[in-house]
Amino acid sequence: MSRKGKRASKEEDSSLAKAQNGVDSMVHIVSWIDCVDLRLLAVLANSTLSSSRHPESIYFHFFTPQGNDDKVSFYKLKVLFPHSNLELLGQKEVKEEISRAYSVGEYGAPTIDEIVPFIIPIVHPSLKKFIYISPNVIMKGRVEELHGISLNNYAIAVAEDCSKRLSNYVNLDVLDAIQRSASKPWVSGSPYAKNACMPDLGLVLIDAMKLENDLVESIAWWSRVLNTSKRGSTNPAIALAIYSRHFKLPLSWRLTNFTSSEINSGRLVLQYGGSHENACSAFSDGTVSPSDLGDLSKAYLPPMSDQILGS
Repeated sequence: MSRKGKRASKEEDSSLAKAQNGVDSMVHIVSWIDCVDLRLLAVLANSTLSSSRHPESIYFHFFTPQGNDDKVSFYKLKVLFPHSNLELLGQKEVKEEISRAYSVGEYGAPTIDEIVPFIIPIVHPSLKKFIYISPNVIMKGRVEELHGISLNNYAIAVAEDCSKRLSNYVNLDVLDAIQRSASKPWVSGSPYAKNACMPDLGLVLIDAMKLENDLVESIAWWSRVLNTSKRGSTNPAIALAIYSRHFKLPLSWRLTNFTSSEINSGRLVLQYGGSHENACSAFSDGTVSPSDLGDLSKAYLPPMSDQILGS
């Protein structure tokens, strides 16, 4: 699936930060949220800006259900962060692109949260290099340092979660049979390691200029041949599609579950409310204890947030 020629008008219509002297000096932060709980975006934005040496160089691109049509949400965020660079973008075109890649009812695709980092550059080609972050994240590390990591020839960088192994999600005998019989460029030429760690897709650094044109096709292919519609919520298709085709971020950039004791720890990225699929219920379903939630709000929600955003 080639990106060439797709959505060319987006280059003109988007309010993405303009490059200066041909070089985009901004650090682009992308997040996708299925609800309109602005507290999540406020925590992400505030923690990111507070941790940065150059907050003026950070540009937030938040994909929300209504996108730019939701002027009220945009202005609320601008009241809290008056000097920040941010925009709300709609989700419709990204979802349409996902639908084109996957035949409905034929096999299970990865969750939207997992697949969107790789679809967004197709729909928004102006985003040439960006950091995709799950919305229920506290950023304690400096994103400019993450953004500046050299990926060499890789297009994708992720930390790996070794509490989850590839063998937990795919039958290795089946995988060996696929490897012997399939002649696809994305199938590894060497045996797959049974103890390979799964990628942590809650934080992904992407250089879209280096993305393989067959990446989305390869994810769909793996979903189909593994018949992942019969599996649980963790889909191994992306892990296999980027197997040996991604840069491994230092473990310090792996998402760590938030607790009050972690606020002052050396962890660079904390996640609260469970996995990114459950982000919308982070403030409401009791996943985060009341005491931890209070500490989180006190530390990372700007003053007047309750009055401006609602609670």
